[in-house]
Amino acid sequence: MSGEKKIFWTVVVVAVVVVAALVALPRVEERVAPQPTAAWVGIEVEGSGVARVGPVTVEAGTPFMLHAVLAAETRRGETVYYTEAPALAFGDEPVAAEALRRWPSDRPVKVLWFTVEGPSPYLELPSGSLERFRLAEHLRSDWPFAWSVRGRLEPANDDAMAAAGADAEHPFGTQRFQVRIELFGREATVLPEARFASWGHEELPARLAEFPTVTAHLPGPARPASEAFGLTQLEASGDDGGNDGVADLDSLRQGGSLRESLVELTRQRLAFSRLPLLAEVLAAAGVSADAVPWQPVELTGARAWGEEVHAGDLVSAGGRVVVLYRDAAPAAPVAEGAVAAPAVESGPGNGRLDGDDLALDYVRGASVRRLSEVFDLTAGGTLSWAPIGRPAGE
Repeated sequence: MSGEKKIFWTVVVVAVVVVAALVALPRVEERVAPQPTAAWVGIEVEGSGVARVGPVTVEAGTPFMLHAVLAAETRRGETVYYTEAPALAFGDEPVAAEALRRWPSDRPVKVLWFTVEGPSPYLELPSGSLERFRLAEHLRSDWPFAWSVRGRLEPANDDAMAAAGADAEHPFGTQRFQVRIELFGREATVLPEARFASWGHEELPARLAEFPTVTAHLPGPARPASEAFGLTQLEASGDDGGNDGVADLDSLRQGGSLRESLVELTRQRLAFSRLPLLAEVLAAAGVSADAVPWQPVELTGARAWGEEVHAGDLVSAGGRVVVLYRDAAPAAPVAEGAVAAPAVESGPGNGRLDGDDLALDYVRGASVRRLSEVFDLTAGGTLSWAPIGRPAGE
């Protein structure tokens, strides 16, 4: 073979080897790349700079971000975490900065967000059984399919609340989150090659103390009342979910499997029932059920907010009890065919207790309602008011 032919075939062989290497390189990279093992949800409270895997408690209205986290194991047996979070911690245990990585842009991935919650805002329990109540994952298709999303508290079933005439938007409540990460091959395919999901409903209540949860609350005695938002209200069959007064708290002391279960579910913030929740409000105020300082009051502006009236106070009539939320201005007139603005978006009130003020109500689900929507004020009747929400030290 002549020298020219040898050179020619050498060039051909080298070219084939190079092409083969380039074709095989992605597969080799995938084999040596860290292998995904588990998915997690990190919660970053605004200003903290750290996404925590676990429950987070904040004051009402505090913004937060949700970060998807994909754990993977390297060939050396070390764990790395793919995420867009600025920093990561599992509970109080920080993850080293060098263990955090961004997912390679050339490897297709889809991130799906879910909330873990009950089936509806309100659930009646026939025959005193909890069989109908089941936590489940709800796909939030209205959220971005992204590694990081703005955190939201509104439940997946808030449309049902709006349909019932109550305001479903509020800056407080309890919500749990799940993320599912789908990995695709480099070649376009419909089905993912692998899926990884963070903890879901099956881990509750066993993982309650570690589950990615945001609880946003109001201060003082209104705290337990505000934390119930976003949860399913559970009541025994035949109870309309709102007409039992404080006097009926005695029934909790009688025990019984259902009562005990409702008290525990309320304590765990997995669901809530009205009487156990009211008991928590009184406990937060340091008031016993048989010593609630009820006094008559008319919603004519005779009481001043911040001086006499506070968030966390109770208002009652006919056995129905609500927890005061805040002073509010009258609802703006709504043009025909227009949609009314949510009550919680009302501007500052007049500083006096009146029918336009907002309360936390628990009839067939937790909601924010105006006092004039809860109580019939046209007859000029007198309500009962319990000033238990005064901040400590006043």
